[in-house]
Amino acid sequence: MQDVAKQAVREYVENHSRQDLLSSVLDEELPRYAEALERLGK
Repeated sequence: MQDVAKQAVREYVENHSRQDLLSSVLDEELPRYAEALERLGK
């Protein structure tokens, strides 16, 4: 049972850490390329 709990916690931390990292990168980099992305979207 402990192994199952450890695995669940490990997966939770890995998934949320990646999401947090991705969110922070996007928050920092998207504004830099906002104009180019806007033009590409047209």
